[in-house]
Amino acid sequence: MENKETLANKTIEIKRLIKAFENQAKKFHKIEFHTYEYHQGQEVENIKFKQPNHLIMLWQFIGKLSGNNEINEFVSNVNDSNLKWGIRGAELTKYGVIIGKATDKFVRMAKRAGALFNEEEALKINTRVSNKVRDEILKKEPKSMPTIGANNNSLAIWLNYLLFHVSKTYSFREHSTKIEPDVFSLSLVALEQLLKEITNKKATKSTKDISKIDFSVAVSFPGEKREYVSNVVDSLKVKLGKDKIFYDLDYQSQLAQPNIDTILQKIYHKQSDLVVIFLCKEYNEKEWCGLEWRSIKDLIKSKQDKKIMLVRFDQTEIDGVFSIDGYIDALKFSENELAEFVIERLEVINNNA
Repeated sequence: MENKETLANKTIEIKRLIKAFENQAKKFHKIEFHTYEYHQGQEVENIKFKQPNHLIMLWQFIGKLSGNNEINEFVSNVNDSNLKWGIRGAELTKYGVIIGKATDKFVRMAKRAGALFNEEEALKINTRVSNKVRDEILKKEPKSMPTIGANNNSLAIWLNYLLFHVSKTYSFREHSTKIEPDVFSLSLVALEQLLKEITNKKATKSTKDISKIDFSVAVSFPGEKREYVSNVVDSLKVKLGKDKIFYDLDYQSQLAQPNIDTILQKIYHKQSDLVVIFLCKEYNEKEWCGLEWRSIKDLIKSKQDKKIMLVRFDQTEIDGVFSIDGYIDALKFSENELAEFVIERLEVINNNA
């Protein structure tokens, strides 16, 4: 199935991969990532890598296809090639080699990371690779017409992304290059940077007057639970769209003003169809959560219970919440599952409106 979702809609998976790579990086695996160049006509019989290993083609410099003969030969080579190893007759092929006992584990995780990019995003990564190689060739032969191809395999995409991340030069002079640090640590840093870039793009993205927005959902939570809540919000945004969820980071510029308590109380009390409250020890201690809770308690008092969904991380006593009150246990359900519960409640609210 074609991957059409953009990276901005995959922050939950990115965060999961960050945790997975972090866990592996802490184990200090003896694992190596080398890039290896094969030139057309080069003897390969004596090339041996330590076991276990995984070798994959990253990109190829096909040649300078400036005439019909070169083009016809290229077409013939494509038809006769095992594309796993690249196109036969290419002047230069760049391979990535993973070596070490944790190779299989890394390959599985790297494929997940490479699959984050949709077709358009993967094309941009491969285009960066192609342009870099092409520029290096044109420096030597300005009038040439170099043809470059990059591998669309998800593992190759991720390795090419890592190479871009560390700004390694695809040099024709080096026979083999060892990439540092280890691939688990390098992937961790690359994913954290990727998430940071996405978050920065998403923050303060709305320019619509916050006082005039009718929100489907508003979330109330302490900062300590932001990671979990942000994952829920990301999942909801895919379903509900822009300016349908009140999440503070999306409206930072408009919340940076006096009397924010009045603004927040209006959002929770009057501008939202459903208020999802994430209760825990920290919620009970935070001043801003207390201000939001005043509006929520007034909803309870005025018998608008259906507008409220309680989510608990622990059993801390909260003023106004009793043991008979229903809630969802955040420790038992994932962020995606919780988002589905929110969607279900919204459907009930809308059906009874």
